[in-house]
Amino acid sequence: MENDRLTRGAICFGAFELDLRAGELRKQGVKIKLQEQPFQILAMLLANPGQVVTREELRNRLWPSDTFVDFDHSLNKAINKLRESLGDSAENPRFVETLPRRGYRFLASIDGAQEAISKRGSPIDSIAVFALANPNPDPDMEYLAVGIPGSIIHSLSQIPGLRVIAWNSVAQNRDREEDPLTIGRSVGARAVLIGRIWQRGNKLRLHVDLLDTANGEELWGNQYDRDLTEVFSVQDEISREVSQRLRLKMTGEAESRLKKRYTENIEAYQLFVRARRWCEKRSAEGFRRGTEYLSQAIQMDPNYALAHAELAQCISVPCYYGSVDPNVAYPKARVAALRALEIDLNLAEGHEVLATILKNYDWNWTGAEKEYRRAIELNPNYATAHYHYSYLLAELGRFEEAIREATEALSRDPMSALLNAGLAFVLLLARKLDQCIEQALTATEVDPNMTLCYWILGTAYEQQGKYRDAIETHEKCIALGGAVAFSKVFIGRAYAKSGEREKAWDVLRELQELSKTRYVPSIASAIFYDSLIEKDLAIEALQRACENRETNLVFLKVWPHFDNLRDDPRFQEIERRVGLRPTSVQNCDKSVRNFSGRRGKGSSINET
Repeated sequence: MENDRLTRGAICFGAFELDLRAGELRKQGVKIKLQEQPFQILAMLLANPGQVVTREELRNRLWPSDTFVDFDHSLNKAINKLRESLGDSAENPRFVETLPRRGYRFLASIDGAQEAISKRGSPIDSIAVFALANPNPDPDMEYLAVGIPGSIIHSLSQIPGLRVIAWNSVAQNRDREEDPLTIGRSVGARAVLIGRIWQRGNKLRLHVDLLDTANGEELWGNQYDRDLTEVFSVQDEISREVSQRLRLKMTGEAESRLKKRYTENIEAYQLFVRARRWCEKRSAEGFRRGTEYLSQAIQMDPNYALAHAELAQCISVPCYYGSVDPNVAYPKARVAALRALEIDLNLAEGHEVLATILKNYDWNWTGAEKEYRRAIELNPNYATAHYHYSYLLAELGRFEEAIREATEALSRDPMSALLNAGLAFVLLLARKLDQCIEQALTATEVDPNMTLCYWILGTAYEQQGKYRDAIETHEKCIALGGAVAFSKVFIGRAYAKSGEREKAWDVLRELQELSKTRYVPSIASAIFYDSLIEKDLAIEALQRACENRETNLVFLKVWPHFDNLRDDPRFQEIERRVGLRPTSVQNCDKSVRNFSGRRGKGSSINET
């Protein structure tokens, strides 16, 4: 809301004076030309210094619903004019700060006041939490350097109205000179939490600082010297102190959720943190190690709800990569997800992974969307929920919503290679190939070993006719431990599309040999046959895939590799069975809805 500043007439900030009555902006007494809309934007910002003025508020004030203009273009133009008049910049703002997709904030002190914006008494509504600096190369300490901030993020995410952003600047980014305050401003955070961690035997030393991004002033800082076994109490203390320093009002329920611990077993916790780091690699080895660590964590603490939910993720996600039989993986994942929700019905992670199972295995699109929305309602800062929900939206052809949701996921954890790749994948499905490639390359910069980046990048190259680039990229994916079957199929497609059909058939023969020793999904052969215009063989492979409830059938409606098949009535029937085409009668085999963990018929890629 605007306050009495609008009635004072003149407002001073720095060398400037805004005269509201005269409608003039002056610098050291000299009038500066400023058009009406930039003037009104400045007035709104000055009426709410330090507070976010949203894009919607600016639209309602300056571009009402009966005004027909390109709002985004008009707003950007007005902001640029305002910055030009103030001698300001978007990169290093002194006056007007941009909060991407949200709005703008006035940073400087006004009316000659010198005290920091953070001392005006208003709560701080956003915080970026950084990984702890770790001078010790010990891998165990690296896990804690990420795991402790991760737990603090999880706790702070329970506070209504607080936007929590993860900035996992670790590993390959360790040697970069990065200013947390600059990064905090760039992601729209009003405060940053940074720190360092040391270990001496069984003793831990943590030093943490909470900084105001407006002026770099320390809001709070502390040093903790504790036994390793006291790490939970340290995390609790930090979360509690941060919430108090941000001046956030919390209900009793919110305070209870802030203090909630999911395990009291330090060894189980360490295993959980390691497992998450391995699963994020999206490689066969990563999923295997992640599953092992999580199983051990659950043995140590059977009531560790977060570990059950993460185990469900680790078991089910490999189905996307065609490396495990969905009829084996999803029933196990369902048991783990339901166990997590049995322990804690309000666990966002449990609802999110259950949603993925409902979508990918049950083909229950309505139920899945409901569960994704529930997960986001419980924890709006849970990036994975936004990420996987963006897939559902893209698979249904709701691309604008999907891109918005994938972007929202990335805004919660900008240095996540997985979330950068996730946005690239949604852009791929939306056929925005140039943007997809740019985003996928960004993901490889964040983590050059994240296999999904190369799968997406190679597919985009193929769609652009850059077949040699596509082949090299998919070969790199395999070398990093990525999905072998699909990567080989994509290589075969690139050979076929470039006219090297014999090399394409050689790839198929490699897959036939591979299927003798490991699971290979039938949909892989469908993708291959499509590239050779072998329509009947492609449809037959898709029919087998449908019978076996293979995961990547959820992409039928939008995956570019099926464009040649879309007009075929047999393909449309498969779409109906998967729930991607309207039908009055569900044709799915009802027996497959009895999820007793039966094994499917497996791959029939040898049938050529």
